Amino acid sequence: MEIEEQVPMIHEIADDEQQKQPSLAEQLRARRAEIAETKDVLIPLIGYEEMGVTVKHRLMERSEIEAIGRKVIQETRDRTERNMRILLDTILNSTMGFYHQANGAPISPVINDLEDNRQVLNWDEFARYLGWKPGGEGDARSALYFVFAGNEFTIGQYGILLNRWMSNTGLNVDEELLGEGL
Repeated sequence: MEIEEQVPMIHEIADDEQQKQPSLAEQLRARRAEIAETKDVLIPLIGYEEMGVTVKHRLMERSEIEAIGRKVIQETRDRTERNMRILLDTILNSTMGFYHQANGAPISPVINDLEDNRQVLNWDEFARYLGWKPGGEGDARSALYFVFAGNEFTIGQYGILLNRWMSNTGLNVDEELLGEGL
C-alpha cells in the first residue's frame, strides 16, 4: 500500500511563515545594531559622480563639532560666513580619503600617481591632484573651494548630504539622499 504524501493545511503554512518572520522587536534591535555600527560612509563627490569618485567620511563626535564652532566664532562675526566655515571645516575634518569605482570594478583608493603614489586622503591632496597650486590662501578650505570650482551652492549641497548622514547613519546615501542607486 502506498503512503500518500500529506498535503499541509493552510493554517500550518501560515504558522510556518509566522515563525520564519522575525518579530518587530527583533527587527528593531537588528536595525539599531546596524545604525550603531555605522561609523563611516562613502559619498559621491558632486561634479565627479560620472567618474565614480567618492569621499569617505567618518561620524564626528559632538565635541569635535563644538570645537569647530568655537574656532570659527573667533575668526568671524558675520553669521553667513560663520555657517559656511563651520560646514567647510566639518567636511574637511570628517574626510578619511578619496575612492574611485569605474565600470562596476571594486572600489579602490585614489592614488596620486603624479606625485608620490600614495592614497589621496584629504582635500589638499585631491586639489593638488586636480592641478591646484596653493598660493597665499593655500589652506584646506581653499582646496575644497578649488575642487568644487568655487561653487558655494555645490559645497552646500555636498555638506547637506554629509550632515543628513551624520544625523541618521542608517540612511543609504545612494538611494535615500541622492534619490537613485548609483
